[in-house]
Amino acid sequence: MTYGWAGTILHVDLTKEKIIKQPSTKYTKLFVGQRGVNAKLIYDHSQTGQSCFDPETPIIIGAGALAGTGAIGAAKLEITSRSPEQEEEGYANTAFGSYFASELKWAGYDNIVIKGRASRPIYLFIENDTIIIKDAKNVWGKGTFDTNTLIREELEDPDVKILAIGPAGEKLVRLATIEHEERSGTALGAVFGSKNLKAVVVRGTKGLKVYDSEKILEIGEKLIKRIEKRTKEQAERARKREYMTTSWPVYGVSAYRTWFETTDIGEVGQFEGFEWPDIQKTRGEPFLEKHKVARASCSGCPYGDMAWVKVEGVGTSMFRCYVYWLPWMVWTTDWNKIFEFTNLASDYGLDYRALGKTMAWLMQMYEKGIITEKDTDGLPMEKGNTETLLATIQKVAKREGFGDSLAEGALRFAKKLGSKAEEMLVHRRGILPRSVDMRVSLGTALGLAVCARGSTHRSKFENKLIWERSMKNLGLDEELKEAYARAEKNYGSPRVIIPWEYEGKAQLLVHADREGVINDMLGLCNVTIIQEYTAEEPGQFDHVGVLPKPHLLQLAWFNAATGMNVDEKWLLTTADRIINMERAFLVRDGRTRKMDTIPELFFREPIQDGPRKGLKINRTKFEKMKNEYYELRGWDIETGIPTKQTLEKLGLKDVADDLDKRGILPKQKIKKT
Repeated sequence: MTYGWAGTILHVDLTKEKIIKQPSTKYTKLFVGQRGVNAKLIYDHSQTGQSCFDPETPIIIGAGALAGTGAIGAAKLEITSRSPEQEEEGYANTAFGSYFASELKWAGYDNIVIKGRASRPIYLFIENDTIIIKDAKNVWGKGTFDTNTLIREELEDPDVKILAIGPAGEKLVRLATIEHEERSGTALGAVFGSKNLKAVVVRGTKGLKVYDSEKILEIGEKLIKRIEKRTKEQAERARKREYMTTSWPVYGVSAYRTWFETTDIGEVGQFEGFEWPDIQKTRGEPFLEKHKVARASCSGCPYGDMAWVKVEGVGTSMFRCYVYWLPWMVWTTDWNKIFEFTNLASDYGLDYRALGKTMAWLMQMYEKGIITEKDTDGLPMEKGNTETLLATIQKVAKREGFGDSLAEGALRFAKKLGSKAEEMLVHRRGILPRSVDMRVSLGTALGLAVCARGSTHRSKFENKLIWERSMKNLGLDEELKEAYARAEKNYGSPRVIIPWEYEGKAQLLVHADREGVINDMLGLCNVTIIQEYTAEEPGQFDHVGVLPKPHLLQLAWFNAATGMNVDEKWLLTTADRIINMERAFLVRDGRTRKMDTIPELFFREPIQDGPRKGLKINRTKFEKMKNEYYELRGWDIETGIPTKQTLEKLGLKDVADDLDKRGILPKQKIKKT
């Protein structure tokens, strides 16, 4: 008997309106769930160089292995396809929590593979064993908020869970998202739109069999007590030092204090600098305290790390973590307008983070005279102009005026504007990096260079490092000494955990990769299930010195859910297998070592102001970090391609044989650095 997994992969061909059910065991045995199974499925069901808008390009929805089992924080969903954002339309994945993953498994499915293109706008309705392709004419053209309401009314079921696109996805805007209860990630909404697919709706009442439900509850109770104890300690310590100002300990961390005073890593605009006179006015906590109406939690989670916010005249929507960073991206202190901007983005189905970065670029170009109001339909791209911000998001979503060009992505728009505009754009293959300056976080730089997607917070690990100045400013001298001592013990040098030091970053990234992938394949939340809470002893892990183990809670939950009784080595090996599976997709598509890089700005220009003024990345040392990472991963140093030996050792012989037949695998042995 299978425990923990639903046991079935659902294949839907929208062109033929054909539905096939396949046992999922073949995939879950090696790739466990969510991110892992999705990676193998997209490799098996896509072709080299396919366009993201090719009807036969699959879009894959996958639930984590622990979703629906009762494990706290196990609510994540993964969506994988080809990227509308990237210049070469390569690998794209996104993960977010809420309710869909659990509901999908309770309906009997671990993954959904959708291909083809419907002859008319439709939505897919899954209710246990019944799968119906339904006409979407009543919701086509509607925003995601109305879409959710209308579908629930039509189905006469308020409990269905919905993944939906807004007008932006229908119009194939490359920054369009797939929204689920105002949760979204990577811009994949245009792939839904290209298939005439408005939504995927699921209702599951079958439940899920687990091996040891009492053990799952026991682990959860232990975690709750641990989180409550440590959160209380953190909040008390923070309040004494006045860097936490809200009564919401889990959520209320001051953006300014956290990202500027305490870490030296946040940046204003599009990597323009760190110093801005109004930065202290951008704190989000006062706005949150005034307008919050409820906490927002995911399936089976007792903690609300997000909030429902209501602003008169604007509406009600979810207040997510990235919202904190938007004000200094676009030089504004007007939180009502920022909320209106993100509320519109959720309804239209747009990635407000990518659009915020795009607006920062436009505003910087406007200030330098590279563009004028003639380029933007008369809209003045002045820094902090929130009316322009709101007007632009509507133009992009509706593909009106210059918004039609901007809807193709910032890089494509830059090429239309000319070489100066393209030179000003900080991007990686068309994707604009989020608000972390890589010049002060070399592990982040390396992670973003080698990751599958091109830019993702899942390839960053600032929370595994320390900032000397911030620790001293917060009066954490003893913690600082302990962090250096642990780094010396575990990595041979205290300098390994200094963000702007090159030493040891490849080794740290391997550990960070594994930690992230383990949570992703199990479907566990990266906020609740962090080692600060899950470590068996308080000193075993904290945010000022990472250790290379353990994943004891994740392992205990997995064994209790599945009855497999695997060990930590199995868990880590599976994580490595998934990373290599994603890499195999990339190299099959033509990924090379040269493409494993970061925007030129970080090599070329030093930081202009702030505590790390003058800092830039040394290219030679950066390439040496890549060598070290490739060697640790078992990838060829010259090409960045996994060797046949590495793939076969990880149980990926079929993938190795496929790449070998294509003449892709390196012939030489791994070179030592």
